[in-house]
Amino acid sequence: MNTDPTAYHFDQALLPVTWDICGVRLRPFSMGHYIILKNIGNPMLDNSETNIADDEKLCWFFQTLLICASTYEDNIEMLQNLESHKETMDKLVANLMKVMESDPHWNIFEHLRSFRDYVNFYMDVPVYFNEHESKEVTKSGIDWVQNLYFTMKKHGGYSESEIMNMNFKKLLYVWCSYAESEGSIKVINKQDLQQLARARGLI
Repeated sequence: MNTDPTAYHFDQALLPVTWDICGVRLRPFSMGHYIILKNIGNPMLDNSETNIADDEKLCWFFQTLLICASTYEDNIEMLQNLESHKETMDKLVANLMKVMESDPHWNIFEHLRSFRDYVNFYMDVPVYFNEHESKEVTKSGIDWVQNLYFTMKKHGGYSESEIMNMNFKKLLYVWCSYAESEGSIKVINKQDLQQLARARGLI
């Protein structure tokens, strides 16, 4: 009988996973991608694209692919150089339009689902208990991304570039390991996770 209590295996955050959407090879989703998409108000990040017109939706989607195919540094450079950004975007759109025209069954909603699967894969936060939740009088006003960045920078010794380009799954797993070692959280084990899933009707 297997009694291994491990619910989350670190190799899942280390081994490379290839994501190709509309012929565009995406980099592992990272904090840099998240911050830039949020900063420009990209509706793909929070699934609010259903409220916009199809043409606008397509433009946002193409821009999303460009951002997620690039490093944090390349994205910052593109956003600071509008001419370069437009040139790169025009080339991408031209190629994507060819892909769309060559496939009579091309459907943006299928590709949007693929993009959500991509983001969800990398932002799969381990389930944990907050060890100090009952002792807190007021909740912290610190942004959760700031908390992650500070922890990785100060306690992990990573550079800004490493943090911004690190795949989110690895970043979250490392943060959980540090927070648990500090006694702030307790990551739920496999048996309890299965019981929780059963209680919620997920299995």
